[in-house]
Amino acid sequence: ITTDTKDIIANNELTIQKLLLELQDDLKKTKSCYNQSRDSWLGIQNASKVTTDNNQTATTKLVIANALDNVKNEISMYRLALDKISQVRNLQIQIANVTKNNIDINRSHTTRRGLADLLSHMAYVLAIFYGNENGDDPPPLCGAIPANSNHICHVGDKIAGFVESEDGDDNWILAEIAKVHSTSTTQSANKVKYDIVDIDAAEPGKGRYNQISSKNIIPLPQWRACPLTCEKALFPRRTIVLALYPQTSCFYKGVVESVPRIGKDSYSIIFEDSS
Repeated sequence: ITTDTKDIIANNELTIQKLLLELQDDLKKTKSCYNQSRDSWLGIQNASKVTTDNNQTATTKLVIANALDNVKNEISMYRLALDKISQVRNLQIQIANVTKNNIDINRSHTTRRGLADLLSHMAYVLAIFYGNENGDDPPPLCGAIPANSNHICHVGDKIAGFVESEDGDDNWILAEIAKVHSTSTTQSANKVKYDIVDIDAAEPGKGRYNQISSKNIIPLPQWRACPLTCEKALFPRRTIVLALYPQTSCFYKGVVESVPRIGKDSYSIIFEDSS
């Protein structure tokens, strides 16, 4: 690993440690806000037992106003904590990217297990989409939500690419966009062609495929969906999908057996197998 890479990793890790320490304090405050909100709503329930619809006292109205203020404070604390979690994830993504670039330069020294672990980490540190209070639909490329029909990939984007391997087999591989061939800004997205590079290229400069049609490319998600708040962005059970086979960088057809229940969970996939 180069000196610059070590410096980036060291600085990011120090910042992550600082943010995690702040998060510990934020979580304590969040717990306190939650208790205040809970007590306020219990107070409303108790007040409603001793008043009628036509005889709601000023005290009861004050209790309700205080309860709403406490809930707003609780939401603000959650958002503050989530913002710091997002900062931590972005720093982790930077670490993963510089590590991957170093692996690309020293590909011959990289084990398949090391590459698989790195790919798993890069997927895990994707930003999480939690949704918002307006109930807006998750954006394109969030979890199971596909890209828009007019989506054009950018250099560096991760994609699944359908290519013919050196042994003549057609496979869906995990790859990066290396070049976008577009003649104009108004060109239809389905007419754009791409040069892509296999993530698992054996050597630097190898595993490059040129002029790949957009129909042979599937952009990968740029956000993970929070299962608790964005269930509509999850692949339902029994859905047929393309998924990375364990310890490889190739996608194979499988069926969703179980879906994530909380943010850190993974899907369980049953893969198609000739046996």
